[in-house]
Amino acid sequence: MSAVQLAQRFEVSVRTIYRDVDALSAAGVPIYASPGRNGGIALLDGFLLDRAALSREEQAALLTALRNLPGNEGPAQTALTKLAGLFGRREPDWLQVDLTPWGVPPGAGGRFDTLKAVILQRRQAAFSYLSASGQETQRRVLPVRLVFKGRAWYLQGWCLDRDAYRTFRLSRILALEVSQDRFSRELPPPPPVEDWEGAAGPCVPLSLRFSPRMAFRVYDEFAPGAITREAGGSLLVRTSVPAGGWLCGYLLSFGPEGEVLSPACVREALRALALQTAEKSENLDANCQGFSGTMEPSQIEEAFSMETHFCQSCGMPITDPQLRGTEADGQASPHYCKFCYDHGAFTGEMTMEQMIDFCVPILVREHPGLTEEQARAQMRGFFPTLLRWRKD
Repeated sequence: MSAVQLAQRFEVSVRTIYRDVDALSAAGVPIYASPGRNGGIALLDGFLLDRAALSREEQAALLTALRNLPGNEGPAQTALTKLAGLFGRREPDWLQVDLTPWGVPPGAGGRFDTLKAVILQRRQAAFSYLSASGQETQRRVLPVRLVFKGRAWYLQGWCLDRDAYRTFRLSRILALEVSQDRFSRELPPPPPVEDWEGAAGPCVPLSLRFSPRMAFRVYDEFAPGAITREAGGSLLVRTSVPAGGWLCGYLLSFGPEGEVLSPACVREALRALALQTAEKSENLDANCQGFSGTMEPSQIEEAFSMETHFCQSCGMPITDPQLRGTEADGQASPHYCKFCYDHGAFTGEMTMEQMIDFCVPILVREHPGLTEEQARAQMRGFFPTLLRWRKD
């Protein structure tokens, strides 16, 4: 069969076929291409896969991976049976991977199985999506891959409404609809998924202290390098997370066992939200009624964003008026820092990618534990939303 026929048969691109042929050749499989009208790509007549091509350890790893692949019904299960017979061995069932939430019967794949089929069949999907801030939007997406990260499944796909890659948490995908039409558009590889959902936005450095009773959550939810155990048993955490109203709700989930050491804007927003929550409680303690500094959710967002305004060129937090650039008339710029903007003009001409190259080492230095790859991926998601680089 020709490369074009194979691409149609397996519903992939011709480029993928050639890439797979190269991979098979490199693995020692006798595959060849014949030129001419009746030519094509074929295996050497009589070729059978030699099980000796894989060591016993490699055979065991392959069988274990297939057995525990999510959604392994159908072709994956058939392949597992055939390979087990070919290898002449039966591996002990020593590993079980069950990614369904507690209380949900195993095998209830739901969105996962649907999206897996959508990706393999290269179909367009449409759905409603709930963001971490509670906003519901309608999305049209070309799904590319499913990713398991930080105890949750995510879909990465090309968002036709944003004309860029976006990452969606499966549990927040609602009213999923699948188009019957297949797409042939070639897409660039998706970027890495960040440690925190929504990490395409600006990050805020946090210093937190937790009581020893929260150790189980601290070690579950933060990177080991960000945790320091203090002499009294308390746990000190230094990390950076995306700015937004979701942060206060997350920190409140630790109750009195967690304390925000810095920044001050998060402490104040957290205090206001805690007071507002207490006032709505049916059994409000009389001692709490003396507080009147409550804020609406929108006010909390506003206070938070005021404290964490970011330069619309380099993304640097502008926490001090002295850091602001100047307009042509000498007034402080409402958008840019003094390092990027002076007297109504940018201090240097560069592309967005050049700005990212300049900023990556700075971000890594200021946020220990953040790799250059993570910093670059974060900026590539965040910078297109900044005024200087925005395309809309």
